[in-house]
Amino acid sequence: MLGLDVRYTHQAEEFRQAIGPRLNYGTERFVGAIHIPYSGAIDDLPPREPEVILKDGRPAMFLVQGEEDLFAAIFYLLSLTDELRCVVRDEHGRIPSSAMFSVRMGFADRPWVDERAMELGVLLETTWPGEVECAIRYHNTVTVDMDNILRYAGRPLSRALGAGLKELLRGDRKAVAERWRVRRRTSRDPFERAVDVVADQREKFNHAIFFFLMRGGTTNDHAADHTHEATRALIQRAATVGEIGIHPSYGSREDHRMMEEERVALQRIVGRAVVSTRQHFLRWELPGTLSAIERMPGSHHDHTLGFTDRAGFRAGTCRPFPWYDLQRDQETRLMLHPFAAMDSALIERQGMGPEDVVRTMNALSDLVRAVGGEFVSVWHDRYLSGHREFAPWPDVFEWVMNHARP
Repeated sequence: MLGLDVRYTHQAEEFRQAIGPRLNYGTERFVGAIHIPYSGAIDDLPPREPEVILKDGRPAMFLVQGEEDLFAAIFYLLSLTDELRCVVRDEHGRIPSSAMFSVRMGFADRPWVDERAMELGVLLETTWPGEVECAIRYHNTVTVDMDNILRYAGRPLSRALGAGLKELLRGDRKAVAERWRVRRRTSRDPFERAVDVVADQREKFNHAIFFFLMRGGTTNDHAADHTHEATRALIQRAATVGEIGIHPSYGSREDHRMMEEERVALQRIVGRAVVSTRQHFLRWELPGTLSAIERMPGSHHDHTLGFTDRAGFRAGTCRPFPWYDLQRDQETRLMLHPFAAMDSALIERQGMGPEDVVRTMNALSDLVRAVGGEFVSVWHDRYLSGHREFAPWPDVFEWVMNHARP
């Protein structure tokens, strides 16, 4: 996390004779070395939740004579140990944030892992001035979940007729006219604007990823037909603005074959490998979903780690990290990219208006900037379209980008 090269030794005499910065993780102290106490928890994770106390006003765990075993604490959070054991689920099979250890114990309110790592970095730099230089750099990453892709285009005629009838019955003739103008291709689909809104702000972020849902026509999957020319054109347009990722459909958590089928279909449209995923509805399970992603050909990155009903740092960090499979007891090649805030969580679940969303996201980007992390925000095509009931949100996106820019 600090960008430092490290050489490891288990030999006490070799450690004593080493020249330069030295960090000792163990039960024995060495003169002239920074010491991190070893509690044993990193090798033998506790069967129950560890005791957490407030130390210097913030949560701490795995204490040894009043000092924290920092590496065990960080490993406990990043290995998602508590999530693997938690049995509480909501109606979509997800762990509610209120049941998460990181939330209940206060680790999710700030990038706790990154702040502690930064403190260790400062200690190393001040103890060996000129010999240690930590390499950290703030990044702003925009991600957009393309749940609909298009509002009117790419939809079956039967659905268009049914929706149009409902609009007529409630007297919304303007919506009916708009729908059929788009279907006759005399007007752009209003949801196309989401890609343009991101493109207009591209100098204010380091990276953008559009996650496309490739399935529609089910209770929880509402994407436009990906074989329709308008859908394909928008996907290809988005590929000129940022990276294209797959948004595996609702049922892919149970049927992993769907995930790979959808990814292959998306790759055919963009003409290159799709290596980034974010589960639709943030539905995943440990270790099954992550194991399935890891088994896909190529190197992969998952962006599902975050909250559906609040903002914060689900694993206590704002940096990507490799998934550690506790059941196999090994690090994997799958990188997890946590996000700090999602528009729908703040708007729909917490009832925030535009000003509160801006204030919340700006505060989060300030926390991430302070530790040189990666501020990842999640937006949805419907909000960024600014269409009808979503009118305020393109401006909100611009205000957040102005503040979060690198």
